[in-house]
Amino acid sequence: MKRYLVLLLALLLALPALSHAGSVTSRYDVTLGGYVKFDVVYTDQNDTHNLRAAARDSRRTFAENANSSYDAVTWAGGETRLNLAIKGPDGWGAKTNAFIEGDFRGGSGGGQGAATYGFFTLRHAFMNMDWGSTKLLVGHTWQAWGLLPTLNVLGASENHFMRGNVRVPQIRLTQGFTKELDMVIGLAAPTNTFGNTQPDDKSRALYPDSSIEFVYKTPAMGKIGPRTLTLGLGGMVGKEKVTFVNNTLYPNHYRSVPITRWGSSFYGFIPILSEKANNKQGSLALTGSVFMGQGLGVYLPAAPNNPYDRPGDAATGAAPYLSTDSIVTPRYPMTTGGWGQMTFYFTDKMFSNLVFGWQKNNISSRYYAAQAGVVRYIQNWIFNVMYDVSPAIRFGAEYTRVMTSYTQWTATGKPSGTLNAVRLGAYYYF
Repeated sequence: MKRYLVLLLALLLALPALSHAGSVTSRYDVTLGGYVKFDVVYTDQNDTHNLRAAARDSRRTFAENANSSYDAVTWAGGETRLNLAIKGPDGWGAKTNAFIEGDFRGGSGGGQGAATYGFFTLRHAFMNMDWGSTKLLVGHTWQAWGLLPTLNVLGASENHFMRGNVRVPQIRLTQGFTKELDMVIGLAAPTNTFGNTQPDDKSRALYPDSSIEFVYKTPAMGKIGPRTLTLGLGGMVGKEKVTFVNNTLYPNHYRSVPITRWGSSFYGFIPILSEKANNKQGSLALTGSVFMGQGLGVYLPAAPNNPYDRPGDAATGAAPYLSTDSIVTPRYPMTTGGWGQMTFYFTDKMFSNLVFGWQKNNISSRYYAAQAGVVRYIQNWIFNVMYDVSPAIRFGAEYTRVMTSYTQWTATGKPSGTLNAVRLGAYYYF
């Protein structure tokens, strides 16, 4: 009798486990993927593994900038990612699929040491409908213009020269005219909704970021891995309402001034020496992008005291009003920049990248005088070597040099700074 009671109790305890086990299946084809990523980073400034901009160098030995005077080593694993790729049934005559991905960098910013670092957060969540020459994407992912995902560096946070660190909700239509030429039209949220949960000037404008891009791809020059000759030309336009107190006599009355944001970009991937018989040894590729625009803060989150998104700041010289009855139209500083990359394969499994990137903000003289901490110019060099032990394992070593120019001297720092860093990284793909 006791034996039967024990067996019955075991079955009752197993019921919840059995019911939960059934909940992880899907009626559609679902593939789990991602990778484990591990970093160790040394910097000669007091910085984390997010190498956005260099701190200003110390002005003198008895008035030091602490961030410049001390070096640091950080260990990180938060860039580990998990994703689900889903293939579903046809709909409206289209092949359908969806993609969901997250990592452990935490909330907006996501730097190591932030309160949310290590939290699992969303990177991508979108669905696709594919009619062949026409494709529709709906969801949260990279912008629909100016993006060439070949900047192959170990530090994801360094990808800020028109590579972005922000993904946005959007609706994207891709129309193929020929086998080589596509047109991409996008309507996107003007803000990073995961980093900005409150209404702001962009959301009050009620306009999405509208973009169009033309992409040309051809295998005429061969290929390196999955990539062939690619050229892209695109642009974006958006609006916002800079809201402010009407004047000092009526502090509870408000006014909005419309302002236009825009950007344009040209990029390319060129296989100078293509692979032979699916072996990449001796292959050489050049990749690059140039861009310009105003109000590109969503796409260039690359510096402290970000000037890209501050048209209504009184200190910028673009304040909506100067007195009780005069109004100045706010505007963004012009930002220009780009990056170039050379990739060479020593063997089929070992390759190296040399990257140079820059961006410059043309800021008014009044802004220079009022804001000592604003970044005028950033440039960096990145050199790395990657080795694929197997399709699952990759090791890499990387050197980064970041040079940053600020608007003014401070009591402890110069108006410029240089950061040097060495990063060791390891991936396990699954």
